Amino acid sequence: MTKDEFINRLKSIDKAPFLFLGSGFSRHYTDAPTWEGILEKFSKKPLNQYRSILNTNSLPLIATELSKDLTHDFWELPSDDEFFIRHKNDIKDQSSVLKIRIADYLRELSLKQFDSSFEEELKLLAGLNIDGIITTNWDDTIERIFPKYTTYIGQKELLFSTTFSIGEIYKIHGSFRDPSSMILTNEDYEGFKDKYPYLAAKLITIFVEHPIVFIGYSLSDPNIQELLKSIVKCLDETHISKLQNNLIFVEWKPNDNDVHIEKYDISMKDGILLPVTRIQTGNFKLVYECLSYYERKIPTEVLREYKKQFYDIVVSEKPERKILALSDTKVDMDSKIQVVYGFGAIDKYMTANGYIGLTAIDIMRDVIKEEDSYEASKILTKSIPMITKQRRIIFIPIYKYLSSVGIHSDEDYKNSQFNYGYKLKKGTDFKSYQSFTDNDKKKSLIEAIQTYKDKDKWKAVALIPYLEISNDDLPLLASFIENNISEFLVNKNSKSTSMRKLICFYDWKKYGWSS
Repeated sequence: MTKDEFINRLKSIDKAPFLFLGSGFSRHYTDAPTWEGILEKFSKKPLNQYRSILNTNSLPLIATELSKDLTHDFWELPSDDEFFIRHKNDIKDQSSVLKIRIADYLRELSLKQFDSSFEEELKLLAGLNIDGIITTNWDDTIERIFPKYTTYIGQKELLFSTTFSIGEIYKIHGSFRDPSSMILTNEDYEGFKDKYPYLAAKLITIFVEHPIVFIGYSLSDPNIQELLKSIVKCLDETHISKLQNNLIFVEWKPNDNDVHIEKYDISMKDGILLPVTRIQTGNFKLVYECLSYYERKIPTEVLREYKKQFYDIVVSEKPERKILALSDTKVDMDSKIQVVYGFGAIDKYMTANGYIGLTAIDIMRDVIKEEDSYEASKILTKSIPMITKQRRIIFIPIYKYLSSVGIHSDEDYKNSQFNYGYKLKKGTDFKSYQSFTDNDKKKSLIEAIQTYKDKDKWKAVALIPYLEISNDDLPLLASFIENNISEFLVNKNSKSTSMRKLICFYDWKKYGWSS
């Protein structure tokens, strides 16, 4: 198959590709070792010793035994050991120590810049119109290349979140940013396999409708074969045919600066032959050039936001707050027109009365967005005074809007037309829970988020105002708030005040001042 024939076939699918990335992708751009190399890095014994004792070459089984040894060693550490002090409350099971060690190593690796020799290649990749990425990699190589995409970590987050199949990264084997999510040991893999049917159901539409480009895997990788097998089981013959046309495997061929494209049959378990397209090359740039066929005028991350906005309107209990009907607007009732819609800052069309109707949650959601959805002066003169008066709400974010109208100090605020008596909150005003230890207060933002999860998530919300938060931490804090605001404020969580304080804390750190 020629390169032009391949591109024409991709164009016929009429959907942007998804990338499915394995460890070979990350190793290509970083100094990351193989999975076996990672285990060797943290093992005091040769891995062959584990192989011979366990009578296996299975790396998940070896990881299980290595985890036991490291956990035993961890609890033998001196009580003043830095690693012991930092993580003694994080050890939940026998795999925790090894996962934390690996996560720390990958976090350090992520701080290194990509080699300059990849600059042109990475620029081409980052500029592609890719609808999304699925990966089994723990590192953050792909997040650094597509920083505006929304990331879902682990099967649990992917399966139980509302996803939009555009502008998203699915880390199905977890991430170093949440060590407990990492699929590492034999037990982890068994649990992962149990959920294959659920994962397949989540991904099936993507596989049928989009070209899926596998990079960094062997064609015989058992994990990929198991996933494909689960997906095939869900399809009839018509959809299996579509799936076959969509699967593209890129196979690394060292020292080959050309691209070879051919039809190929993957031999799967149970004697199943799955036809795919195989690309062999020693130059990923040539593959990215083939994928650059797909063009769109609107950036992928913006399209995802549009899709999310529609979803929020549909499922909202009060969608009228997010919809503005323009009066005296006539729409041609031609049968070819299905729907007319638009996106933009609603404040361009809202009257002053519209600003009076905004809620505290509307304001709090707006504060964590980078863009300006409303006119700051109207928020300050119409929305916030009404909210604080009617609801007697003490904590409402205000600094974003004050800074937008040129107010950057207490003196500016005192002498401005926007001073209607609301007391500006700062520093200790956002702290409320008094039972945190000194060690808690020394945590980094990511450590606080990782330490207190699930039913203890409220503790992370309450703890963060005690931490040293830098400007570099603010994007992560905004993401944390965005992912949890509904749980605490919309669903009437008993810890809603802590979330309100956290949002106001974020507002103060990003837009406010100390005096």
